[in-house]
Amino acid sequence: MDVHLIPGRGFDSNIYLIVGKTSTLIDTGLGLNHDYVVEEIKRYIPPEEIKQIILTHEHIDHCRGAKKLIEETGENTILLAHRYATDRLKQESNRMSEIFGVFMPSIKIDKRLENGDVIDIGDHVFQVIHTPGHSPGSICLYDETKKLLFSGDTVFSHGGFGRYDFPGGDPFALLKSLERLASLDVENVYPGHGEMVIGMGSSHIKLALQNLRLLI
Repeated sequence: MDVHLIPGRGFDSNIYLIVGKTSTLIDTGLGLNHDYVVEEIKRYIPPEEIKQIILTHEHIDHCRGAKKLIEETGENTILLAHRYATDRLKQESNRMSEIFGVFMPSIKIDKRLENGDVIDIGDHVFQVIHTPGHSPGSICLYDETKKLLFSGDTVFSHGGFGRYDFPGGDPFALLKSLERLASLDVENVYPGHGEMVIGMGSSHIKLALQNLRLLI
């Protein structure tokens, strides 16, 4: 699997491009840096080779760019998100768009994900883990064989974790989500913001769990 980080600019989330048999994009950013994102994708593959876009959750900084990116990748690219996120993304605007001060278009999700679903991208297989707490529709993607975790805004490097003071946030749900992630064998963590963790990923997750326990 060939994973390429497209670092977030401004309020953008990180975007990850996985190049392979089923080339996949994880998150799309806010959409305000669309040209930059497209040029970064073109460094590795033509955008139309992207077969699917997986959204880690429904917050605008991760998903607003999806609609415009589909224009680049083509109508055969499918959008995937957790069912809770799917329902919220149908709305043209929401509380998060008010917080960020930008309009949120309605986004149609092609496939609703559930906890335990398996996403086969050809070279690798990811398990969908529902990790509410930062948002109701948050998911992580875990490759047990390669010990990789795409963590969205659930957990970050060096013991960081997602905010739970946004609408729909719940610190106790986040605690349970981190407990679940801490039980996994993880080498690399690819978070929604900040730097990637390459090696000893589980230690960063366990530190995040410890830090959250000190707060609640």
